Amino acid sequence: MKLRNLKTAGIFTGIFIAAIVVRVFFIEIYAIPSGSMEDTILPGDKVLINKLAYGPKLPASPYDIPWVNLIWFLRAGAAANPDSVYWDYRRLWGLSSIKRSDVMVFSHPLWGGRNNFYIKRCMALPGETLEIKDGRIKINGKYSPESAGVKRMHKVWPNNPQEFIRFTDSMRMRLHGRSFRQNDKEPVELLLAEAQKDELYATGLIDSLRIRTCTADSANRVFPVYRQFVWTIDNYGPLVIPYEGMVLVLNLENFLLHRRTINRLEKVKLEFRDDGCYVDGKPATHYVFKQNYYFMLGDNRHYSNDSRYWGVVPEQNIVGKAAVVLFNYRNGEFAWKRTGRRIR
Repeated sequence: MKLRNLKTAGIFTGIFIAAIVVRVFFIEIYAIPSGSMEDTILPGDKVLINKLAYGPKLPASPYDIPWVNLIWFLRAGAAANPDSVYWDYRRLWGLSSIKRSDVMVFSHPLWGGRNNFYIKRCMALPGETLEIKDGRIKINGKYSPESAGVKRMHKVWPNNPQEFIRFTDSMRMRLHGRSFRQNDKEPVELLLAEAQKDELYATGLIDSLRIRTCTADSANRVFPVYRQFVWTIDNYGPLVIPYEGMVLVLNLENFLLHRRTINRLEKVKLEFRDDGCYVDGKPATHYVFKQNYYFMLGDNRHYSNDSRYWGVVPEQNIVGKAAVVLFNYRNGEFAWKRTGRRIR
């Protein structure tokens, strides 16, 4: 009887350890609450994250280990701090490197601690220069191809309003901003992916369309919020994405662009005084970055809280690559068509 009990205990212990190992080193499942990645990923999707793609990140503390974190929290009591760091950043060998246009999960670099996870598309790699020109992405001065699922707000000029409304309703394209009358010549606003634009043109129901860009006023200001940079979500940059070992010349412009990254993420005190820049209280003309960084964007470009608002993401915050939608469950219903859909 004792041998059987020991065998049963061993089996359960093995299952327990295996479950921890799988979640830490191989795969994990995340629920998607928002529409910032529509239509690539929808609210209610349960997404499988491949940690082997870029190499599994080793835990920074016992709080990062499933089940162990609960035991550790109870042991620590009132002194528990889930954002405590016990071990330096380490990442094991991965199956591939991070590529532009990869969809990935990462912990937010500034808000909510290490367990505030986001899912976005990587649009600029370390060392690249990113610019957004009238809603289109430029990398190193050249327009970059994007996923077919990327959606932007467009102004559309219909030539047959009644048929246009019927068509958009049938395709579940939602009009934004206002309604219009039969003889109305003003444009309407539609959130469209590239494929949907082609469908609209093919109907012959529109005269033209173009991306609706945000105006450069205080209501649409983005990171970095300084009067020297009149940037918006549709006209942004150019911004050089820092990489490990990159030497930054410390002038006023670079100070404003990279101050938050250096102070908050590199954990180095960078100041600008009347006589120049100071690093940890000492005069400096250059700064060398310690980490690689990435620029993240949501596919639903006009409705995404991403790097345009809070800056770049350090490599150590990246959890893994989004691989597949396991299923979608929202408002008490399953959307079976989402099951098994690969994420590209």
